[in-house]
Amino acid sequence: MRITYGVSEEVYVIGESRRVAYGIAAYADAETDQTSTIVASVNDISSDREAVEALVELCNSLELDVVHLNDVVEDFLCRT
Repeated sequence: MRITYGVSEEVYVIGESRRVAYGIAAYADAETDQTSTIVASVNDISSDREAVEALVELCNSLELDVVHLNDVVEDFLCRT
């Protein structure tokens, strides 16, 4: 099973206030067709899209195993 990572986006609205937060989602690519299924995700990592995109790029280039996703996000949050 091949895992790829992508940026997720959520919008939070409280009254007149609006906040956009970015997270990371892990997708398992089906071997028989062109579909993908989200197998893990971590939401609301940062409001800095570029930082999350860089994290996603690193996860994909290192072919991160999905079991390590939470640890990687924790390390990312400790460094920012």
